[in-house]
Amino acid sequence: MSFSILLQHIMYGIVTGSILLLATVGFSMIYTIKGFLNIAHGELLTVGAYLTYLFSMMMGWNFIYSAIISIVLTSMIGLLIGKTLYEPMERYGPIVLLFTSVGAAFAIHGITEMIAGPIIRSYRMLPSRAIRLAGIPLVGKNELLIVVIAVGSIFFLHLLLIRTKIGKAFRAMASNTNLAMNRGINTTKITGFVWIYASAMAGLAGILLAMVTSLRPDLGWGQILIIMAAAILGGLGSIYGVMIGAILLGLAMDIGVIIIPSAYRPAIAFVIIIIMLIIKPHGIFGGE
Repeated sequence: MSFSILLQHIMYGIVTGSILLLATVGFSMIYTIKGFLNIAHGELLTVGAYLTYLFSMMMGWNFIYSAIISIVLTSMIGLLIGKTLYEPMERYGPIVLLFTSVGAAFAIHGITEMIAGPIIRSYRMLPSRAIRLAGIPLVGKNELLIVVIAVGSIFFLHLLLIRTKIGKAFRAMASNTNLAMNRGINTTKITGFVWIYASAMAGLAGILLAMVTSLRPDLGWGQILIIMAAAILGGLGSIYGVMIGAILLGLAMDIGVIIIPSAYRPAIAFVIIIIMLIIKPHGIFGGE
């Protein structure tokens, strides 16, 4: 194995990790506030990707405007599902919420396939030249753009969490919801913010994923287990932990295909999680 091949796989691992990062952060935010695994979160990747295809490829709108509108619509869909489906079921406990999210995932998947059909589609992206380092081709400009968008989005979230009232309120709720309520924090408002932001990140992740792969109805369905794996690796209750977990998992999957067939790429994530659950069940940065 040459150094150039290893370097290429590392770069593509960073791209994979960047997309996974956006999806996993939203998944973890919901878990942190609501305490359940939202299986339908993966389907919002599909929704965002298909809405962008509808607006840009079928209606002829500018791709950037289409993506922004799709992200906004996806966030509204996530808010609607959260407020009308999940929150009324909260009194029955996290297990019921988990199964409710599975039902929601199947419903969204079925509706998407019914409308879009099983046809594999793709964005008509302009070809991008590979960026070279010392003559070694690394990644294309589209892939580099994905990394830049992911880094920018996460930096914005970091500033949001440490500099704004809503971010500080979110952190207070994450520590102790009842105490946050007693201190006068509007938990309903914060919960709404979480549904919107997490869903928007999922929509963005779906668009970026469709830029480098194909667009199909099971786009998000194939990602949810990997999203969960990244969240567990970093520590479900740690927003910053899952960021690192997502990057590490992306690197592991893309470097791993050097020695195993690419068809087994997702299996790498699950092997890592099995090992992590044995060694450190709460994840790298998770608490006890």
